[in-house]
Amino acid sequence: MGLLGFIVVFLILLAFGLPIAFVMLLSSTLYFLASGNPLFLRMIPEKMFAGIDVFVLLAIPFFLLAGEIMNKAKLTDRLFDFCNLLVGRIRGGLAQVNVVSSIMFSGVTGVALGDIASQGRMFIFAMERQGYDRPFSAAITAATALLGAIMPPSTMIIVYCAVTNVSVGAMFAAAVIPALMLGLFQMVQVQWIAWRKQYPKVEVEVTAWKLFTGFRDAFFAVAMPVILIRGIIVGWFTPTEAAAACVVYALFVSFFILRTLHIKDTWSILSVASMDTARLFFIISGAAAMSWVFAMENVPAVVQQLMSGVSTNVVVVVLVINLFFLFCGMWLDASISIILFSPIVAPLASAAGIHPVQLGIMLCMNCVLGNITPPVGNVLFAVANIAKIGIGPLTRAMLPYIVSGLLLVILIGLWPDLTLTLPRAFDLVRP
Repeated sequence: MGLLGFIVVFLILLAFGLPIAFVMLLSSTLYFLASGNPLFLRMIPEKMFAGIDVFVLLAIPFFLLAGEIMNKAKLTDRLFDFCNLLVGRIRGGLAQVNVVSSIMFSGVTGVALGDIASQGRMFIFAMERQGYDRPFSAAITAATALLGAIMPPSTMIIVYCAVTNVSVGAMFAAAVIPALMLGLFQMVQVQWIAWRKQYPKVEVEVTAWKLFTGFRDAFFAVAMPVILIRGIIVGWFTPTEAAAACVVYALFVSFFILRTLHIKDTWSILSVASMDTARLFFIISGAAAMSWVFAMENVPAVVQQLMSGVSTNVVVVVLVINLFFLFCGMWLDASISIILFSPIVAPLASAAGIHPVQLGIMLCMNCVLGNITPPVGNVLFAVANIAKIGIGPLTRAMLPYIVSGLLLVILIGLWPDLTLTLPRAFDLVRP
């Protein structure tokens, strides 16, 4: 079986609806079975383990656990109330609350599906009850959930750092401004749509005392990502130590300060966090096995040769890389695209003068957009399932957010200071 046969088997298994990790492992196993050398089959478990045997990946289960603790401790409700005080009174206020709370909550979960699981159902039906149409409610909920995948701590950024050996601290610092810009773009779009369709305001009384108490209640959730990023940047923690510190912080706040968590809740917290970790690590190990197939077929060299033959002009390189990753994002999970193809495009980007940190944020943002594009966007399908809405109407409602996201991705590739200003300020990358 050659590369073409492998791709055909991969697409057939994908069309049958198998989980993506099983698709990668089954297609890789069939490839090596057809190779005629049974010794290759014995290497698959070794390749799978090597894919997850990266120290920095140990931060992922800790971040997921900390996020689940904060979610179970009802920090989402406190953030929602505070954001409602900040932006609820303007036209389309509840949609703006959706955006602002996702900006704040994204620093807790670190994954887009974490935001969907914690806030999706609450926002979609609350907005519909207030007079928003369901496609708009579902679309803005899906779009804002993407902030959780790019704002630190981001599991996708950690995966990129693991496969490219780039500093996690530099990547976390570089992600802050693009993530805030993505949220700002969404707020502007929501405001324009809200005025055009005359969506309602939220009637809420705002006083200095209410703002103070709202900030006090939401402070512990907002403080965690700030402490995390600050600790990594100034060298208090390694990324893995910072993730473990987040767990300790979340437990202390939830049990002893807020007192919204009880011993009986720990089992469900550990269950959810361990299942999420196992699911993600299974995908990473499957991608590692699949990358071995690509190496056997010399795919990295072929793709690199094709891309390098296009141009060395930075504008052309940025457009080619983004189109390639956007196409991959339509079919593959974001982490898989990062693992398989970021080492391939890195030399091409470097030759065009694109910094590895700048490239990483551009690729992660692009892969994030793949989560909301058919045919395999997992966030798209998760929101469609929650809202009980068809993929067609949801995709049409999401087009403005997809377009603005693509413009931001291109801007990241063409404007280095957008991503490198903060890392340079903290001496995390060379000037």
